[in-house]
Amino acid sequence: MQTYVQKLAEMLRVNAARDRKTGEAARRDAEAALAGWRDALREQSARATDPRLRTLLADLATEVGGLGTDVQAIDETGFDGLQRRLDELCPA
Repeated sequence: MQTYVQKLAEMLRVNAARDRKTGEAARRDAEAALAGWRDALREQSARATDPRLRTLLADLATEVGGLGTDVQAIDETGFDGLQRRLDELCPA
């Protein structure tokens, strides 16, 4: 997740500077980081022994997989709901 956020921020900075070539490379990097995050969640879901945690991690993987690089389209409400479910299953 951290890599995705960093790459997304880099993409936004580059796009603001109107550097199209570097912006496209930054977008590809952000998408690759997103795919890695999604795949890690899927892997953890497959390893989980608790059925609720397994389902939640699979739901998170689906949500993360749909994020993309369009900042305007990110559904914070849905993602917050998944975070609450994770907090319930794994209190600090």
